[in-house]
Amino acid sequence: MIVAGVDEAGYGPLLGPLVIGCCAFDVGGDADPENPPCLWKRLSKIISKKRSTRGKKLHVNDSKIVYSPAQGLKELERSVLAMLFVQGHRPRTLQELLSHAAPHVVPELAAYPWYNQELDRRFPLEQAALPIQVFANALQAHMRRTATQCVHLAARIVTERQLNRLLDATRNKASVLFSTTAIHLDYLLRTWGDQPMIIFCDRQGGREHYGALLRLMFDQWNLEVREECDGHCDYRLHRGPNTVRILFSQNAETQCLAVAMASMLSKYLREALMRRFNAFWARYLPQVPPTAGYWKDGQRFLRDIELKRQELRIPDDQLIRCR
Repeated sequence: MIVAGVDEAGYGPLLGPLVIGCCAFDVGGDADPENPPCLWKRLSKIISKKRSTRGKKLHVNDSKIVYSPAQGLKELERSVLAMLFVQGHRPRTLQELLSHAAPHVVPELAAYPWYNQELDRRFPLEQAALPIQVFANALQAHMRRTATQCVHLAARIVTERQLNRLLDATRNKASVLFSTTAIHLDYLLRTWGDQPMIIFCDRQGGREHYGALLRLMFDQWNLEVREECDGHCDYRLHRGPNTVRILFSQNAETQCLAVAMASMLSKYLREALMRRFNAFWARYLPQVPPTAGYWKDGQRFLRDIELKRQELRIPDDQLIRCR
């Protein structure tokens, strides 16, 4: 059975990209989508939902719990890269990571001077490579013993200009988020839709019901609405003998490890790109404090760079998100 999760980072900011991650685990053929296994329990020897005070386990949870500006990227980076190492992907640069996890966006990033790969100073960003490899070796052995396999870990990155175009077309940020999430759902259905699968998704902006959208986007499947209430929606997609369960739930990243990994990958990629962003502006304005791009501080940052931005002739729609 496949247990998959989808989550985003960067839905609310004024600056920087929106990133929607997806993670999927094969947990063996005997599992039941109506009662999926808890992967935190299954992988508890190596992975912990709580921060390990001795640093002996990988911390996997909602990215807002694992990462903070004070804590830095170290724990987030270690867990994300260790899971990629287990899959056999060992990126030596951020560009290699992007080429693997989000290849669709690599040509588009080249059009943004602040996402130039030459701005990368080191990789991994905060963690040494050797501890990541040690954790990855232990995690790989434990996953083999528990018949658990990470079969997918990828992201969709929506750059500022593309996000503005989508917002102009839809006038609805939640619709942009769902349409991008649907790309992940489509991939999961095409790849593993012929076997038992459950997909957990975090709540999509302020949206509460998803049945009409699922029916529209996946019309080759028959939709069954099991439950639609505030904070929790439960659906079944049927096609012939195959059934896929899709759950939308508030705080799904604290309920399902696959969603937590999707959340962490999304946050890691966004923070890595924001480091490129800040490094670009620091070349011209080293006295300007960096920004994470969120609304209030993003407005401060725009004021700080206004004259230089005009001098460089950077258009608003390439830099500033309209919503």
